This record gives sequence, C-alpha cells and structure tokens, in this order.
Amino acid sequence: MGLPAGLGEPFFDSVESLISHAVFSVPAVKGIEFGAGFTGSNMRGSDYNDVIIDSDGRTRTNNAGGINGGLTNGNDITFRVAVRPTASIPRPQSTIDLRSGESATLSMEGRHDACIALRMPVIIEAVTAIVLSDLLLIHKSLWGNGADGQTS
Repeated sequence: MGLPAGLGEPFFDSVESLISHAVFSVPAVKGIEFGAGFTGSNMRGSDYNDVIIDSDGRTRTNNAGGINGGLTNGNDITFRVAVRPTASIPRPQSTIDLRSGESATLSMEGRHDACIALRMPVIIEAVTAIVLSDLLLIHKSLWGNGADGQTS
C-alpha cells in the first residue's frame, strides 16, 4: 500500500479505531478484524508476533494487519469486514402494522439488490482511503513531510 510507518495514534485515534469507525458507518457492516483477527486470539504470541525483516519495519508475516500499537508499521494494512444480508427481499415476511398493532405481511416490490456484498469492496476501499488520506495530511502537517518522508 506504500504507507509510511508511524501514522495514527496509540489510543483514541489508532488506525484501527479510525478505520473501524468509518467502516461501521457503512450500512450493513456488522464486524471487522485486522490481520489475523479473531484467529490470532487462538495463537501463541511466538506464532503471532511479526518478525521484522528490514529497517522500514516490514515483517515476514502480517498478523498485526500492518498496525502495531495503533500506528502503521510499514506493512500493508489488511482487514476483513462482515456484512449482513440485505433485508429487502421479494419473499413475504411477517411484521407488525405500527398503526393497528396487528400482524401484517411485508413484501418488497420492484427491483432490489439481493446481494449487497458485491458492492461492498469498492465502498469499504473508499472509506478506508478517506481515513488514510486524513492520516497522511495530519502526518504532513505535524512533521512537514510527505508520504515519502521527504521534506516539502
């Protein structure tokens, strides 16, 4: 992805929390995991830890998903998102009529996406780009450097 190490903050504005906030703003998103994610909780620390292989902070594995202690570490940021199925389906469903309080049948007419997951990669990529662009601008304003670390 070409991000420098050191973007983000260690606590409230960690890269994970900022990306998660943006991703959870997308309707139908129900979960997110970075790097090894939930699988990592079953690993030993010696297996999970990413061995550093160069002075830029790159590692042999990427179990942390490119983020350590809330900061980018120079590796690609990797995460997975869980998306619920769409509720707008043509099959009749039971519901309650709020005016009468009685049982009713709800049926969606017209054209609706039966699978919103096909649109999600582009949307998730876009909200992630917004967050990372903000972090790069903050980094540049604080340190006077561009993404390549060169003084402007």
